[in-house]
Amino acid sequence: MINFVLLIQENKTLRKIYSIVSSLIQVIPYYIMEEFYADQKKPDVSFEKEDLEISILTHNDMELLGKHEESNVTTEELIRLMKNGCLCLAVKLKGEIAAYSWCDLNYLKFKDRTVALRQNEAYLFDARTYKVFRGKNLAPYNRYELIKLLNKRGVERFFSITLWSNTASMKFKQKLGAKPVELFLYVGLFRKFCMHFRLKKYGSSPIKPRLL
Repeated sequence: MINFVLLIQENKTLRKIYSIVSSLIQVIPYYIMEEFYADQKKPDVSFEKEDLEISILTHNDMELLGKHEESNVTTEELIRLMKNGCLCLAVKLKGEIAAYSWCDLNYLKFKDRTVALRQNEAYLFDARTYKVFRGKNLAPYNRYELIKLLNKRGVERFFSITLWSNTASMKFKQKLGAKPVELFLYVGLFRKFCMHFRLKKYGSSPIKPRLL
């Protein structure tokens, strides 16, 4: 997969063809992962404990996230997530947001597919560590704290999405003992129509969606 991507990037003709084809059809394999809290060891970070702070972000923090130079979403979109019941937990270093992760207690959403979650389930998404703070194990640390917080609130199952091609995300989640539950294939046509095909179920129990 990596060699194929590099070949496209280095060849102008292939890059042009890929751009045209990708505007017409998208084919994306992805995993639904289950992450766990029980019996986990808290990840170590290379910072003094007194410099670290775990904080649930509020509406007032969304402008800071949305206007950050590394942001790919707007402040309005982030506020909309909060209004829809999503929660964002951040790691702060000396008061500055260094990493954060979102969760949705109602739905698992990916590429126009919406699965209604049960009361004891949560969908974890958009884990980000700002570049200047990377390499310090903050992403696993933040995710651990988020799962710990949700577990105290009665959430027992934690799901997330990992693209088949995203090895960095898979390694990050495996640090926390995450395992694949299902493998899906997303097919999008003309950016208007989409289908999701389940390719494989793994040993863990799949999500049992409740009716919308």
